Amino acid sequence: MLDRNIALVSRRFFGIILSDHLAEIDLTDHDVRVRLESGVLERRHEKVLVIAGAPRTWTQEVAAATAALDGSVAGEESAARILSMFGFAECDAVTLLAPLDAHHRLSGARVRRTGFLPPEHVTSTSGIPHTTRARTVIDLARVVRDARLQKIIEEELISRRLTWADLEMTFNSMAARGRPGIARARRVIEVIEGKPPTESQLEKMYLDLLRAAGVPLPEMQITAPWAERRRGRVDAMYPDARSIIELDGRRFHERSAAFEEDRLRDQLAVLEKFRTARFTYRQIKSDPDHVVAVTRFLSQPPA
Repeated sequence: MLDRNIALVSRRFFGIILSDHLAEIDLTDHDVRVRLESGVLERRHEKVLVIAGAPRTWTQEVAAATAALDGSVAGEESAARILSMFGFAECDAVTLLAPLDAHHRLSGARVRRTGFLPPEHVTSTSGIPHTTRARTVIDLARVVRDARLQKIIEEELISRRLTWADLEMTFNSMAARGRPGIARARRVIEVIEGKPPTESQLEKMYLDLLRAAGVPLPEMQITAPWAERRRGRVDAMYPDARSIIELDGRRFHERSAAFEEDRLRDQLAVLEKFRTARFTYRQIKSDPDHVVAVTRFLSQPPA
């Protein structure tokens, strides 16, 4: 019965048995020792056992590695393979991101210690923790060249598995800390973005879009109520609806540099009980339906 329970538990996680599983099926240290000696179990890492004869797959190796190193997640090439990113289907590397206080060595794995791995940068697939798509492509900038990184990011954006907003937000959070690969990531993202239009061209694109959709037009380039405290000229406003819309045609590196300032402007608007939205040139060009829907909503006073 005990061996049957061992087999059942191991099937949940790629033939792996963790310390939590031992207590669940009342497997004592003696029971483990006996089965290690008899060849029923094998020790993959200090805290990780596997069923002898279970297929030793790449997925099992990654799952075992993340289980063995507390707080670690699959990252870089390993996360890219889990997420089925372009060009990583045959990648055999097992790369972990781990806290700074983690051991830097683990058999069969490359461990990169990091002081910045917030919860919003981590997700999981089939029980294996790994970095999100946005964090993964930024991390890949330290291990792949420009052309390949550009192809990876473009594939993710075109397939809509990754949004430009998520990419930009993750980049900004990492760039502020000077992470490895940030210079390459910035360079590649700017190439993908291309040359944005002038301010007047962007404004015309936006208003033409609203006219075609039958959305009431906002007042353009007017002074906001908080102008005395902070730069207060805004691109578009629906005064009666207490809504503000900013059109952002700046190049990527300029938006990145002004990230905190933009957030402060949005917060000042909230204090004045204004709703706010920001649309980039890329959004207006590639996702006009979303831009129209948000603007239509903001053109109406709150219920």
